[in-house]
Amino acid sequence: MIERLEKIQTADGAMEVFTARPDGNGPFPVVVEIMDALGMREELHDHARRIARLGYYVVAPDFFYRSNIKGPLDLSDPATLPRIRAAMAALTDVLATRDIEDALKVAQSDPAAATDKLGLYGFCMGGRLALVLCEKLGDRVAAAASIHPGGLVTDQPNSPHRHLEHVTAEIYFGIADQDQTATPEQMAELETALRARNVSYTLEWHPGAKHGFMMPSRQDVYHEDAARKAWQRIEALFARKLA
Repeated sequence: MIERLEKIQTADGAMEVFTARPDGNGPFPVVVEIMDALGMREELHDHARRIARLGYYVVAPDFFYRSNIKGPLDLSDPATLPRIRAAMAALTDVLATRDIEDALKVAQSDPAAATDKLGLYGFCMGGRLALVLCEKLGDRVAAAASIHPGGLVTDQPNSPHRHLEHVTAEIYFGIADQDQTATPEQMAELETALRARNVSYTLEWHPGAKHGFMMPSRQDVYHEDAARKAWQRIEALFARKLA
């Protein structure tokens, strides 16, 4: 496997981008990993490596460079949650889209990457952004996975479920049934909106799972069975849509 960690210049500063891909010339389909709110860290690099081993060119940008936050963040520290909330508030959908466009330049400049159609997968806030980016990037995205997301359905005008007009990707939603940021009522409203726009999707409830169930470092919430099933769904989705 070939991997790199480099800094690229954006309009707002230097953003770290981690990439991982198989050995060989490719070209390999490009998949973007969208981080959770605990900061870019080795655990997420490991997730990127997992996808890369399947034959993909994975691009994983660190969205918190504007806030100068590096993971892993310690949730036992009372100062951590306010920092996370501030960083998330600063990362608007417009800025996140711009960051993805900048990060994709790394792949676009590499002949080992095939950028004609994209896959996305994200966790927590990245699960929300996966749906947002399906809308923002339109038919450039062929497949996306939104894993233990929060904020997909809110009463705000920018709620992702209100903006699905340009979504053409097939989407997998992996939802923890113990997650108060993705309640049955909210998911029912999301499904109504998805069906109204004829979006191809699968929404799967993971019994007994909590928000963050994909992260082995978080033994308080990690759910091995739910994580295994979610990875299987992601792998099958990308194999079907990005081949």
